[in-house]
Amino acid sequence: MVPLSFNRINFGSLLPKKMISNKTYLSWHKKLEENSMLKSIVVFFGLYSLLLIYAAGLYLLVLGKYKELILLLVSFVLARIIINPLVFLVYKRQRPYQKLNFVPPHNAWLFSNITARYNSFPSDHAASFASIAAPLVIFFPLLGGVIIIIAIFNGLSRIVLGYHYISDILAGWLVGLLAAWVAMGWIWPIVLH
Repeated sequence: MVPLSFNRINFGSLLPKKMISNKTYLSWHKKLEENSMLKSIVVFFGLYSLLLIYAAGLYLLVLGKYKELILLLVSFVLARIIINPLVFLVYKRQRPYQKLNFVPPHNAWLFSNITARYNSFPSDHAASFASIAAPLVIFFPLLGGVIIIIAIFNGLSRIVLGYHYISDILAGWLVGLLAAWVAMGWIWPIVLH
């Protein structure tokens, strides 16, 4: 892990080193291999629950909520396409499966590729969920609440699968909330006028 430094502040030292032990990650990996039902549930929430964000977008499209949909897209793009890649440029962190040399359940097609890049921090999935959930809670509270619950399950599942550390998920949620705040505070007023 390369520490992120700005002047004399070492931001890498502010992140918790071990909230979950290496032994725990390996134990979870073994339990997932032994229990297919548990593995199916964790894999669904960890890899495929992102599809529910797309379903929410389609729902808004069907309702004709185009301005709200644009807001969600702007928030998502800020989090996933702009902010997270900028962080990845300056802060490299191995994923648990990279550090511990195991292969988690994955889908090489779209959702979670096995990668050699050190891009664990912050979590793209967590940033995506938070960037969509925050505006949804304001405009469609029930739908936003459901997305928040799914985001929590997604984050926990990504930790159990060995894709992320707890701090990766928390940072992803913060990035998503920041993106939503920018989109709602600066972009939304422009869209309304």
